[in-house]
Amino acid sequence: MNSPVQLNAPSSAQLPPYCPSPPPQGMDARAAAEWWSGLSAGEQQAYALYQPANLAKMDGLPAEVRHEANLLGLREDAANGHDRENAQALLDRVEQSWSDPGTENIYLLGYEAPGRNGSPDAKVIASIGDPNSADNVAVYVPGTGTDLGNVGGSIDRMDDLRAQAEMIPGSGDTATIVWLGYDAPDNLLSATQGSHAREGAADLRGFTEGLRESSTSPDARTTVIGHSYGSTVVGTADALEGRGLAANDVIAMGSPGMGYEHESRRPGWGPFRVDGPLVDDVSDMHISENHFWAGAASNDPVTYTEVHGNSPVDWSFGGQRITTDGASGHSEYWTPGTEALRNQAYILTGNYDQVQTTGRRVG
Repeated sequence: MNSPVQLNAPSSAQLPPYCPSPPPQGMDARAAAEWWSGLSAGEQQAYALYQPANLAKMDGLPAEVRHEANLLGLREDAANGHDRENAQALLDRVEQSWSDPGTENIYLLGYEAPGRNGSPDAKVIASIGDPNSADNVAVYVPGTGTDLGNVGGSIDRMDDLRAQAEMIPGSGDTATIVWLGYDAPDNLLSATQGSHAREGAADLRGFTEGLRESSTSPDARTTVIGHSYGSTVVGTADALEGRGLAANDVIAMGSPGMGYEHESRRPGWGPFRVDGPLVDDVSDMHISENHFWAGAASNDPVTYTEVHGNSPVDWSFGGQRITTDGASGHSEYWTPGTEALRNQAYILTGNYDQVQTTGRRVG
């Protein structure tokens, strides 16, 4: 178990006598990684001390740098924010993970405080384990109703998935990330809107690209998992113009539909487009059919709604439908002992031959 991350205090000779200029604006993950690696140790320390808020959101920077920067924001929110109780609970969990030798370290890769009365909700990105050195990385996007007060449940789910993956012989080290980097719908009515997915999609794609740039493991694998409305965010992110997610595999669990593709990817013009705005099948996404997976319990009502497009377990969608035996309803896909959890662990570790699949359904 690693000790808590601490950026060593630089000597006066290392630090510039002034606050450094803000980082260049508009950098993508690769440019940000190159910018950071091009700084001297003293310059890096100066940015960490003087401009942590800028570093906290920069995809492509090392996990330990983002962790320290975001901890400052979380501590401030726990002391003076609009939801101090829940901010303190998250802070306690993160800090305990670094002090308890029996707990995997949690890296806080993103944190934005909630607004007054929770509008907008907080944004939280938490990695169980170091994603830079991991052989396998899973990025989990939760769905409707997820906020600062209950994000701990999503962390629990990803801790169970990490533990399941590391039980697989020869799987290597696994880090699992909760990506609540978007303002999730607060209720079912809000979840019928596509705006939440569209607004979060580009940030999710940028985050996965940042993981690729900051990884020190040459053969690292990344799997993006969306649950419920989170799958709509994932599908929309992968169907964006130009390129998809920086991921080896995509998994959709309990999905109401995979979301929206960019207009530039729809043939035709204006009202004469021959393809609708929704992701109708896996060909509307960038991920290949062999690396798209979906799961749905037979009694999960959300998966029959198709509010945001064709169900990814429908006969016409493409990809593979995994078995979910042992999981009931909408929220048991990460329960230990279920086929749903085991199959996801096999996918994210690249053990495709052990994944159990089942026939698709109509609707």
